[in-house]
This record gives sequence, C-alpha cells and structure tokens, in this order.
Amino acid sequence: MNIKKYMSEETAKKIFGNRKNAETYLLKLSEKKGIRLKTKLVSRGVNKGKKVLNYPKDEIWKEIVKEWDYDAALGIIRDIFKTTDKYKNGKEADKVMKVLTDEWNRLSLGKLEWPFSQGAFDDFVQRINSENLDGTKKDDKVKIAAVKYRRIKEINTVRNDFIETLIFDKKDNILPTLNHRRGVDFFINGESFDQKVAKSPTNEFKRRYKDNWREVAIKNPNKVAEYLYKYQDEGRFGADSRLLIVYIDEGVSVAAIKDKINKFDLDRPTEITFTYKHKIQGEKTYKVSCYIILLYEG
Repeated sequence: MNIKKYMSEETAKKIFGNRKNAETYLLKLSEKKGIRLKTKLVSRGVNKGKKVLNYPKDEIWKEIVKEWDYDAALGIIRDIFKTTDKYKNGKEADKVMKVLTDEWNRLSLGKLEWPFSQGAFDDFVQRINSENLDGTKKDDKVKIAAVKYRRIKEINTVRNDFIETLIFDKKDNILPTLNHRRGVDFFINGESFDQKVAKSPTNEFKRRYKDNWREVAIKNPNKVAEYLYKYQDEGRFGADSRLLIVYIDEGVSVAAIKDKINKFDLDRPTEITFTYKHKIQGEKTYKVSCYIILLYEG
C-alpha cells in the first residue's frame, strides 16, 4: 500500500503510535491547511485556557484518514520526528559510540564481537563446563562473556539509532514512524519498509561460500538479501518490504557506517525472489522489494 494514494486507520496508528502524536499532527495540519477540527478549551489546571482536540478515543484516527494529504503530512511528520528523543539520540550517537568503544578497550575485552549467539547462552555455558578448567576460571569466562554481550547490545542500540537517523536525513521523501511498531519503520516515497539489522549474511551464506564469503557478499548484495529472507526464523517469517542493514565486519567504525549509508542510493528498491521452506506449507516462492546496505571497513 502506498500512502501517497491511500490511508487507513491501521496505518495511521503505525505512523503515529499514540494519541498524543496524532493530536500534535492534526493541530499542525490545521495550522498549515486551515482545516476545521473539533476543539475545546481546558477549564482548569496548569493548561487552563489551552485549546485541545475534542474527539472520542477512536475518532482521532478517522479524522486523520479523512484529512489525509501526503504532501502536507510528509513535512509535518518529519518535523515532529526531529523533536523525538530517538532522533536526538541518533544525532549524538557517533559521540556516544566513541565513549562506549573506548570503555570496551579500557576493559581489555578484546575484539568487538559476540561471545555467543542470541538465545544460545545455555549452549555457551555447557561448552564452558565441558572444558578442563577449575570452577573459578569457568566462572571468569562466563562473567567476561556476559559483560561483552551486554555491552555489544548497548553499542548496537546506539549504532541502530545512528543508522536510522542517517537514513532519515538522507532524503526528504522518507517518512518515519513516530513510535516503533513491528512491521514498519519508514515510508520511502510512500511505500512502507521495515528496517532489519543483521549481524552477518547468515551462517548458511558463510558455509556456502566458505573463505570467500566476505568478498562474495560485498560483490553480490542481492544474494545476501536472498539468504536473509530465505533463512529467516519461521516464527518471525515475513515476505514484506525491508530495509536490510547487514554487518559484514562486526566492529565496523562509525566513519565507515556513515560512508556506506551516504553513498547508498535510496531512489529505487531492488526486487528479490526467494523460496522458503515452511514446516507445514512446504516450499513457497515469494517476490519482495527491499533495500540492502552492507556495512564493512574499506
């Protein structure tokens, strides 16, 4: 669905996330276009005399649909997004990243990489327990791994905010969602895209291309996208349009991230065809639109 042509209440909720954002948008739209809205004056409290919207709970979303004007909405929503903590944090993320990586080095945690896969802590501990070491040394290895895992999660959150801000600032036709809802992060030229960040092109990709996987990935980003769709977890399966961010190098620098995103062309998505083997439905083939940005040094 392209929001240049059509708006629904469900999509409006995905964009604005909550009533406060929706009301802010409608008031700004009224100022810009002179539309008439149902309002009332606050009669008491600190906001006494302030004009606020007067709509029942669900009517606010109907009003957004009724008054939807993509060209007017684009600028208003972008301006609202620039006031959010998410955007402000993203603008400062390069400085925060330096602090976090300096702390990592000060703690002598070694190479910036995951000590174990997400959800695989139990397997990791079992491997440690099977080693020929005394209990104290095993404890120390687990403690260090846990600290590394927490800190990488923190670093990744900052990096992801940084990436989203870089993408938002890249083009004026990018409309962000104001509260993150699973399924949509951006509308690019009116089309919805869900940003997904992957820490590698998948283990299957690495097994297929062995020692050459990095070179193959960099030369064939569409193949990486195919593997990410093809080998996604079935519990979170989706054949939706995505903006894929893939780490080829785990410890990629802020400068390299900025360089790769600034050089990337967001004018036209690519089409990916992939076959997915469902547990019950069997093999099904899908065609999706996506953007894929590979992050690596060099």
